Amino acid sequence: MALIGTMPVMRSTPFIVLALALVPTTASAAPTVALVSGGAAVASFEQVSDDGCVTTVGEIAVVNARFGGELADGIYVTGSQEDTCAGTGNGFAGFAEGSFTVLGLSYARYRGELVVDSYSGGPSVTLDIDLRWFGRGVVHPERSWFHDENVIEFSYSAYRDATTSGTFTVDGEPATITSARIGRQASGTITR
Repeated sequence: MALIGTMPVMRSTPFIVLALALVPTTASAAPTVALVSGGAAVASFEQVSDDGCVTTVGEIAVVNARFGGELADGIYVTGSQEDTCAGTGNGFAGFAEGSFTVLGLSYARYRGELVVDSYSGGPSVTLDIDLRWFGRGVVHPERSWFHDENVIEFSYSAYRDATTSGTFTVDGEPATITSARIGRQASGTITR
């Protein structure tokens, strides 16, 4: 699942100013600028049924797009269930809006219930989530820049690991968060 991050507009301004300064100007062609900025909190989860037969694994991503981009604000879920006793499986994926906050690489929170449809003919899965993410440790930045005579493209993203607290259930039974992180991203394209 792609990770989208939050980057305040003020931090992206030097990229934009520098990029615009490098665009040749002509009287007949004005440059077009497309910018995307946002943040996300991601968590992987696992649940094993009491009888040990059904294992559910998946990932949630709470996305807060500041502007631009193709992702809507809300929570994205992908996962699968394997019943080793019955020899069956179930894949599920979905999206929902909800009450959420993403604050840079420091904090995120999501509260909501989500019924996720199966894409493999199995039953729907109900997730009940009230989670907080707390960023910790080293920030891992990534930057890229491309320039030719017609296009300037730039991207800045960063992520850090996170701890979580709160509740997370799958079909009414507790699930365990196995890993978590918070990220942000800003990118843009300038064409002439």
